[in-house]
This record gives sequence, structure tokens and C-alpha cells, in this order.
Amino acid sequence: MLFEEWRLGKIVLRNRLVRSATNMRMAGPEGEVTEELLEVHRRLNAGGIGLDITGHAFISPEGKVNPGQLGVYDDFLISGLSRLAEAVHREGGKILLQLAHGGSLAREAKGERISPSPFRGARPLSSEEIPDLIEAFVKAALRAKKAGFDGVQLHAAHGYLLAAFLSPRLNRREDEYGGRQGGIRLLKEIIGGIKEACGRDFPVVVKLGPDAPKGGNDVEDIVEILRGLSEGGLDGAEISRGVAPVSEIIVEGVRPGKGEAYNLPCALEVKRGIPDLKVILVGGMRSVEVAERVLEEGIDAVAFSRPLIAEPQLPKRWEKGDHSPSKCLSCNLCFTIKEPVACRGLNP
Repeated sequence: MLFEEWRLGKIVLRNRLVRSATNMRMAGPEGEVTEELLEVHRRLNAGGIGLDITGHAFISPEGKVNPGQLGVYDDFLISGLSRLAEAVHREGGKILLQLAHGGSLAREAKGERISPSPFRGARPLSSEEIPDLIEAFVKAALRAKKAGFDGVQLHAAHGYLLAAFLSPRLNRREDEYGGRQGGIRLLKEIIGGIKEACGRDFPVVVKLGPDAPKGGNDVEDIVEILRGLSEGGLDGAEISRGVAPVSEIIVEGVRPGKGEAYNLPCALEVKRGIPDLKVILVGGMRSVEVAERVLEEGIDAVAFSRPLIAEPQLPKRWEKGDHSPSKCLSCNLCFTIKEPVACRGLNP
């Protein structure tokens, strides 16, 4: 099943292997696409990945999280993004631009950091500013479409601004955007705006996951959130983990047959609750056998990050019949050193 075609909205994907969004820390100082970043995506798609999701692209200057992060906040970035989309398409792949705002985690913010409610020095977004935030996401999606991207993914996981709006623990507002239901309202308005600006056939996917305990969202809440968003035009969801320590989001020590597919229980509940929603699972996939089992259980596609950093040609290797597992050691040295992302476990 891994190498069957499938559809996300109207786009046809050559297989069910997805490159999960990974900030490679290779963009220019203003978020520009660089030759180094182009080469990363060229290799990924020459290596046979079916769907490539970029690292999180900040949609406004106060939403930047890291140096080297991709940007989509201004029209001058469209030309570089066009080169990126073209490079992927030349290799036969499809690509989504991941849209993000760092919120309270925007360490590289130009201006004040913002959040739904006061948190770690970030100021709460006023009710009058919410339409501007929605417009920033919509304009970013329109830039992605103009640049030739096949769709967009909204980053609503890992503690960034949209994740914070969805979490009752972090969103203590008392207006119409307060709490979980207010977060759903915000995301539905963003999705609706994107569909109006870019067309109903332009795919919109969301990345999110549970962040319970401690007053956040559990698996049932994630199903509720996604049911609301799917009613608003959402095309798919990538299931990760929500607001959590990095060591939990990106679990160390995963090995073939040990700790693989650690977000599967949540993804299965989503698929059971919303059968028509396309569901992508990320988290610890290392072997053909586990990836196939995940698909057999009803998940639409499986996503990888660290294995593709170690081995960009992994999909093609598996397709050609070499089914030995990923060479990734799950050591997290690719991420934890503050330099451009690269495999350091296999190539110390």
C-alpha cells in the first residue's frame, strides 16, 4: 500500500509517504529560500517522497521562531518560493507550504510576542487584532498558491500560536475566541478565508495533536476539534503531539519494532470519528512493516522527518525492494545542535 497513489483534495500523490515539516534552519536572514534549502528539497523528491511539507514558514514578522526559518509574510518572498515549488515538481513530487506563527515561542520576533492570553512574557492578542491575524494567514496561503505550491498546512501543534488558541490551558480568553471552541472558530475562519482566496480545490491540512494532561486537549478533544474544522472545509490532518516537551514530541531511542508509530492511537480515533478526513500519521516510523500496518488500519499516509534527514532516498530504496529499516538512530542530534539541520548520528 505504501506505493499506491492517493488523493488529497484534488491533488494526486504518487505514494503514501510524506515528508513531515522540518525547519532546516537554512533560509536567508529575511526568510528567503536559499540554494542550500532548494537542494534539500530537490534531494527529498528525487528520493521518491510522495508529499513534501516545508518547514514552518512564518506568516508575520512577530511570528518568527528560529534563525534560518522560512518566511511567507511578504510578496518579495514569492519568487524564491516559486523556485522551491518548481524544484519539487521537476522531480515528480507535490509540496505543501506549512504556515505558522510562533506566538509566545517566537524567539526571533520583530516586535512584541503575542499569545491568546498572557504567557511567558507574550502579550494577549486583542479582539481587534484577530482579523489581522486571520488576514495574515490568508495572504500567506495566497502567496503559496501564486508560488505554485499544491496546498498549505496550518501548524497548530507544539505550542505555537494556533495550538495555544486550541488549548484551554493556554487560551483563557473570555471573548468569542476563548477556550477550545474559540480556537476552533479562529481556525475555521482562517480555513474559510484561505478557501475563498485560493479556491475550494486548494488543499488545506492542519497539524495538531493532544496536549493533555494539565488542562489541555485529550484524544476525544482532538476529534471534536477536527470534526469542527472538517465542517469548515479542512482537507486533512497530520497527527502529532501538542504542547509538550521536545523530548516527548520527538521521541528519542525509537528503533525498528521498538516505539514506532507512537501517535497511532490518536490517529485511529480521528479516522474512526471522521472517516472522510484524510489522516496522516507522524512519529517514529522506521520500518516498512509498521508503515504498512498503519495503512492497513485505515490511516491514509505515513510521515517521516528524522529518517529522511539521515536518508533522503529512503522511499526509493523501499520501492526498489530493499526493505531494510531506516538507518536513523533517533538520537535527535539533527535538531538539538543549533546549526543547519543534518544527520549527525550516522555521520558524526
